[in-house]
Amino acid sequence: MRSSAFLVLNVLGWMALATPAGARSADEDDIGTRPAGAAIAVDGSEGRDTREQKVLDAPPCTAPGCGPGAPPSPDLVVAEERPSNWYVLDAGLRTHRDTFVGIATLAAAQSRTERFYGVASLSLIRNDAGSHYGVAQLALGRNLSDELGGVAQVSLGENRARYFYGLGQLTLGHNRSQEFGGVLQLAGYNRAQSFAGLMQLGGYNLTDESFAGALQLGGYNRSAGSFVGLAQIGVVNGQGKGLFESRGDDTELWALGQFGLLNYANEFRGVAQVGAMSAAHDFSGGLQIGLFAGAETFRGLAQIGAASISERSTGGQLGLANLAFEQHTGAQLGGGNYAQTLHGVQLGAVNVGDRVSGVQIGLFNHAKRLRGLQIGLLNHAEDGVLEWSPLLNMGFDEAKPQVGSL
Repeated sequence: MRSSAFLVLNVLGWMALATPAGARSADEDDIGTRPAGAAIAVDGSEGRDTREQKVLDAPPCTAPGCGPGAPPSPDLVVAEERPSNWYVLDAGLRTHRDTFVGIATLAAAQSRTERFYGVASLSLIRNDAGSHYGVAQLALGRNLSDELGGVAQVSLGENRARYFYGLGQLTLGHNRSQEFGGVLQLAGYNRAQSFAGLMQLGGYNLTDESFAGALQLGGYNRSAGSFVGLAQIGVVNGQGKGLFESRGDDTELWALGQFGLLNYANEFRGVAQVGAMSAAHDFSGGLQIGLFAGAETFRGLAQIGAASISERSTGGQLGLANLAFEQHTGAQLGGGNYAQTLHGVQLGAVNVGDRVSGVQIGLFNHAKRLRGLQIGLLNHAEDGVLEWSPLLNMGFDEAKPQVGSL
């Protein structure tokens, strides 16, 4: 029965987690925040779009059909003009600047700036910047910045910043950052590789490596690395590299608690887990409360639920059914109690233990090895004073025989 507790945790957990449990970890090369750069040749570019383009340093053409009127090679298309610097104000349909210093840029379609130093940049569709230092990067569609320092990225669709240092990323759609240092990510879907700030607020909040802040508040909150903060509050809260899978995982959650319908932490260090289902690989703290409360190792005040399950537990187990598949030190109070090894008290209708050191009080009490008392309507102890006894039974260590000679 050694692994029975976590077999139960896995079955219940994966049934409950038909939600998006584990998006891929953030990859520096696929976050998509390097929109601007020097003009380069693009393999496989389509020859049909040759407006404002020309071929530079093309090798001699020896193929049939080459001649003065032949179309350019499609694999050597580059921008005709390098982006220029611009100052004070910049506006146009599609703007592309190397460095902008001034007040604002405005593009009706797309803005691309290698280095922006100003108040704000606004594009109605897409706003791209290599580095953006200013009050705000604004777009109706999408903001991209490799490095942003300022107040905010604000859009309707998506904000991406590889390195974000400011107040917040705000959008209806998707916020993404490799390294976020600020106050708030607010979106339907928020993701950061490492987050240091106040909170992630949205439908789905995810950190790939670490969260240091106050809250993850949303429908589904997930910290795949360590979490240090006040709380995770949502419908589903999860912490750990793999939910209900602890092999090779040393990440921890340090917080007041997790509060939701379903809570899981790899290593919980805090006050309470409260939900319909609360589970942890290793729990050290106060209370674990739920219709189902489970931990492989529990050290705390109490597990409270319709079913309280552990492999090794120290503290209290209070529920209709309390199970400690290896060892329990403390009290088990409920309808039915089981501990392979008990150091403490079992109080319930039915109490069962393989090795009991303490007291069993109930309608029926059973122990294979009893070192203590059984008080109940019917008591059974295989090595007790009486194997079967009504009302009261006892078990003691037998005195070791002493061998001597005259």
